[in-house]
Amino acid sequence: PPWPNNNYNNASVYPVQVSPTSTDNPVESPSLSPSMIYQAASGSCPPEQTLHRLWLYDSYGDAQYGDGWGTTTLQIRETSSTDVIFEGTLDAKLGAIRHAVDGSMVDGHIKHHNDQQRRLEGTSEGNAIYVCLNENVCYTGEISGGTFREECSWELTKVALETGGNAGLVAKGVGGGLGKCEFGMSDGCNHTCDGTVKTNSPTTTPKTLKPSTSPTITLQPSTSPTSSLSGEPSGEPSVEPTREPTGKPTEKPTEFPTIFKTIKTKRPTMPHVPDVLPQDMVYGVDELNRIKNILLTASSASASALADTSSPQSQAFAWIYNQRHKILSDRILVQRWVLASFYFGTNGDNWVVRDGWLTSQNECSWYGISCINGAVSKLELEQNRLTGFLVPEIALWKEDLYVVSLGNDYDALSDEKNIFVMPLPSALGELTHLKFLNLEHVGLISSIPENFFLNLSHLQSLYLNNNAITGGLPKSIKHLSSLELLWLGSNNMDGPIVSEIGHLTSLKDLSLENNFREDSSGNRGFITALPSEIGSLTNLEILSLANNALSGQLPLQMGDLISLRQLHLRSNFFEKQLPTALGKLELLEELDVSHNWLSSTIPPEYGNLISLTSLSLESNYKDQNGYFSWGINGKLPRELGKLKNLRHLRVNDNYLTGTLISELGQLSLLETLHLQNNFLEGPIPDAYSNCVMLKEVLLEDNSIDSQFGMPEGICRLPELDLARVDCSLSCTCCQC
Repeated sequence: PPWPNNNYNNASVYPVQVSPTSTDNPVESPSLSPSMIYQAASGSCPPEQTLHRLWLYDSYGDAQYGDGWGTTTLQIRETSSTDVIFEGTLDAKLGAIRHAVDGSMVDGHIKHHNDQQRRLEGTSEGNAIYVCLNENVCYTGEISGGTFREECSWELTKVALETGGNAGLVAKGVGGGLGKCEFGMSDGCNHTCDGTVKTNSPTTTPKTLKPSTSPTITLQPSTSPTSSLSGEPSGEPSVEPTREPTGKPTEKPTEFPTIFKTIKTKRPTMPHVPDVLPQDMVYGVDELNRIKNILLTASSASASALADTSSPQSQAFAWIYNQRHKILSDRILVQRWVLASFYFGTNGDNWVVRDGWLTSQNECSWYGISCINGAVSKLELEQNRLTGFLVPEIALWKEDLYVVSLGNDYDALSDEKNIFVMPLPSALGELTHLKFLNLEHVGLISSIPENFFLNLSHLQSLYLNNNAITGGLPKSIKHLSSLELLWLGSNNMDGPIVSEIGHLTSLKDLSLENNFREDSSGNRGFITALPSEIGSLTNLEILSLANNALSGQLPLQMGDLISLRQLHLRSNFFEKQLPTALGKLELLEELDVSHNWLSSTIPPEYGNLISLTSLSLESNYKDQNGYFSWGINGKLPRELGKLKNLRHLRVNDNYLTGTLISELGQLSLLETLHLQNNFLEGPIPDAYSNCVMLKEVLLEDNSIDSQFGMPEGICRLPELDLARVDCSLSCTCCQC
């Protein structure tokens, strides 16, 4: 429970997030801001007293977390008496406050006690605790004891009972200098607890300086050399210090004494406070500027976005600013800001799954996020109903992010798809360590920026298929020296396949199919002949260029694609001869050059394609709009009988002549035999009945004489589903 004793166990003020001493993120650069979100109904303080929240911090100025407190204690007492309201210390190991619980502390019942008998027996659940204070009483807060008390600080905020939030800062004290200040809610009280270091005026002129007047504040008071305001050590250290002087502020204060204004700041101070400043943040200007300066130091180009309160970046900044439950390093703060900007930019509240996002949990545990050494390395949110756009600040992860996967599977539910109706974000091109990019089927428009690929030498897989991308392949594609997979199919791209494609010597899968559009757009897809440089892709296993407007003769260099397993060239305008060099591709399993304008025989060298399972050469005979091609002509080469792994043979709708060859009966794995609509002659070989896996045999519209019928052995094949011959031929199993 949040209360330190049982006298007020009916109070209903409960923390719903972790305390500022949470260790979800590495504690490197402490934050001085103490806001947490609470839910409250009543404070249950005694009459004339109100509920307050007291925060203890192990940080001040440039001091780093971990050296303060120890035996240092904070005491809050009535100024006009010896009645102690609170006495305690921050236990860094416990991440909690240890405090006295002898019945007088914290609960509002202020009685006289012997200071020597107080014992720190209670502990809080974090670095904040509740106290009840009288609105008409003046108080003194004093930090004393210990070695590094100048690194200790505290803050007292009034609790808004309706919401449990902070209703305003009441006091802010530090351990440097005197370590003591006064405060109260009444106008009659002194209000010196403003977060500044307090020192006594020296009673005599310092011997080391010659002042022109009797100073009220000196840079190096002889009575307190350890808290020198100038930030310089008071003497020559015996060993090299491990941290900077503790008196030097991290930023330029807004209301500190004149003496501080001469200190050089690390970063420029923001000129104004934006509207996102919470109402309770009387003290919040310093913290707001600190965060904003960190963000602008990391991304100066974000200045205009931060100034626009409706932007994702500004919303993320407000979220970061209001998450003062953690002590964050600059790197982690920027990382969480970029993630929050991404969340707001893609309408995160509407995601299908958003576990952990915008909570106090370590961002590396948020849904879809993976990290290496605390830095975001993977962003994987496929089909998660992301909409909107990707913020350019993701480019800040260029050294760490290597996986961006925001695409949709082909069978993704329509109400779960990610939709980004936007050009390909140029920021992605700045992710120099990116290895995997998936934005398939998300609605991308416009062309690929000319220099998009310039810095992506580590990229291995690129999925941009099924979008509305226009334009051609940029020549900067040559820089993708590590690329193994490139999918740009089913877009609206056009232009030639640039010769720079030959630089992608690591490429294994190249898919540019389905860019031809038979609509009013007039888009023809990729055009002109294939560049001969494509033969340099000796690691290529899959080449899919189907459904474009490619033309010319297939280059002889395609015979150098020794790793090729699938070659899909269907529905283009390729013409002339099939290259015999393709017969060298012993690993080739699928060859599809159907629906083109070829005028070629089937090279007998294709009998050497021992791995071939599918050969599709159909529909190359054309006579339309003044153009004519003979298609696949001549005789079927007997060498086709050597293709022992062949399952599908489709050479229909061409100009084949001669007799049906019996060697096809040697293909015991053959399932599909489509030879219809040619000029082939009979008889139909009985040997085809040896093709025990045959499911379809289509032989109609040829020149088979009516005296020849379908052999009965073929009709009795156990897997046969469909057989066709001309109706003039006898057949017990055929359709005609």
